[in-house]
Amino acid sequence: MTKVNAFALAFLLAGSSLASAHVGEVSTSQQSHHIFGKGSEQEVKLCDFAPKNDLRIPEGLESTGGIDKAAFERAIDKVEALYTPIVAQKGAVLKMNRLWSSSEVNASATRKGKTWIVNAYGGLARFKWMTYDGEVMVLCHEMGHHLGGFPSYPGALGGSWASNEGQSDYFATMKCFRRIIENDDNEAILSQMTVPSDVSKACQISYSSAKDVAICVRSSMTGKVLARVLYELGRSGPRTSEPANPPEFDTPSTSEVGSTNNAHPLSQCRLDTYFAGAVCSVSPMIEFSRTEGQTGACNQETGDAFGYRPRCWYKPALNFAL
Repeated sequence: MTKVNAFALAFLLAGSSLASAHVGEVSTSQQSHHIFGKGSEQEVKLCDFAPKNDLRIPEGLESTGGIDKAAFERAIDKVEALYTPIVAQKGAVLKMNRLWSSSEVNASATRKGKTWIVNAYGGLARFKWMTYDGEVMVLCHEMGHHLGGFPSYPGALGGSWASNEGQSDYFATMKCFRRIIENDDNEAILSQMTVPSDVSKACQISYSSAKDVAICVRSSMTGKVLARVLYELGRSGPRTSEPANPPEFDTPSTSEVGSTNNAHPLSQCRLDTYFAGAVCSVSPMIEFSRTEGQTGACNQETGDAFGYRPRCWYKPALNFAL
């Protein structure tokens, strides 16, 4: 089955030249929040969904947009039900902190011993661009820090427990979200959306069954929701970290990193990653490796034409030109 990469789709589907590269693919926030204890193996790391921001949305402002508490709880329930037994199989306990009363516009993951923690903050759920699907995928991103494998943030012993930001995005669409929605009536849900033709074509190229195509499209569209959330957050503070134009499927980033960027990429690069994860047809049941990037993924290095991690944040072991 052909696997479709967001970057290559600009040529495959549009048949035209790409938009100019966005300047500076690394976001302004480079904080990695390391706290090392004795022996360093009990490293504590707080992994945020979005770069640090000062925006706060307290309870009572739900009318400005976002989702309500019931949808917030339902999203957490879905992710918790899927991953509680998976984490238990790895000898740990999953703790989902339902912090609806928090005004913080973010989400985070951390560990304390054998407890794997995901913090869901109400402020992000109340953000005007947030949807139920978006909240689920945010939680999938945080689970990606725990389960996304290689590449991980650097640690004192050569690698921390936490998958980096780009890999957590890739995990979110490729391994998590598609499993959460696989038994939904996705075709009916999509009938209420306006789906770009490029997204529909990409998913039809990558998958043969109508069910899988619908999962791919819904995953891609949810990635677009999160990319817009990240874009708006990046332009909400006194220091704008995002370019003038918002992320779109048909304007993939043309930047290529010299080495893998572990921090938060810009929103266009993150949309490219969500899209690539959605269209990569490798089974979500095949886990990513913790030590190398090929297992469970689409890889240009092994001959996949599409669906691999975007070069705007990922540098493979072997350099293949697009």
